[in-house]
Amino acid sequence: MFSRRIAMAASIAMLISVLTIAPAAAAKPAPPGQPPPPIAERPLTSEEEAESARKVADAERYLASPEARDDTLVTLACVTPTAAGTDPTVTAATDETIQACYTPQGFLPVEARDQTRSYYCGPAVGQVIANYSWAMGSGSNKYLQSTIAQWMATDTNGQTNAYWLEAGLERATAASPRRPANWNWVVTQLQDSDRDGQFGDQLHDFVRANVSGSRMPLAISVKPHDPNGQFHLVSWPRPVGSVGHWITAYGWVGLWTGTDYARLYYTDSSKDEGGSTGKFWDPMRHIAGMIMAHHGRFVW
Repeated sequence: MFSRRIAMAASIAMLISVLTIAPAAAAKPAPPGQPPPPIAERPLTSEEEAESARKVADAERYLASPEARDDTLVTLACVTPTAAGTDPTVTAATDETIQACYTPQGFLPVEARDQTRSYYCGPAVGQVIANYSWAMGSGSNKYLQSTIAQWMATDTNGQTNAYWLEAGLERATAASPRRPANWNWVVTQLQDSDRDGQFGDQLHDFVRANVSGSRMPLAISVKPHDPNGQFHLVSWPRPVGSVGHWITAYGWVGLWTGTDYARLYYTDSSKDEGGSTGKFWDPMRHIAGMIMAHHGRFVW
């Protein structure tokens, strides 16, 4: 009798263990309106801190170079844009305000991709960047999002954190023709390094250096439209409870002035998840605010 009780207790304990562990390893996302708990972003290791610091130093060297300084030659007659990015169809080629005079800018030829699952914003960003890195033709994909999701552990976690996204980008762009020599994807924490109370100036520097210097996109994670947030993506017109959302930064316009003048151009992938799919822009200052409203990290 005693042994039967022990066996029954062991069975109950095993059942409780299974029920406790299974949800954490579930591949399916939470029901609509009930996002899964966010994956905690672990601290950077000392090696990762050093890699990030090296990339920041490389960016600073580029920005101090004659090549980058040429971008600062803006005519006094230039009309400063004042409107926010409320029109998602506006591009650098059709924006009359930008074309009215020479305005510093840089763009990469990327194509937006719609995410194939509700929690595949990370793999969609990976697909956009892989297609660019491999110089794929219009409408073609180098890898399926499901393949990139395996590299990013997205199905396992039901979402993609910065470290898994970085690992996936390493595999998706390895040996590609547009990936610079000695390139290394790095997770960086956006900081107010000059202690002026703003984060947009640092983000602007990093985007300029990556897009115009290294000719590579960036993967940026934001709160797309937090109901209590100060800023939201123009591609997400309605508030949404979100654990975070990845977008691809591929272009910039205007020098940093501390206002909404400087813009960040990005692709989004979320037309079936409450957002939109396509190319969009928002003020750099707003994007920086949405990054800091999340975990403050990006991959470049």
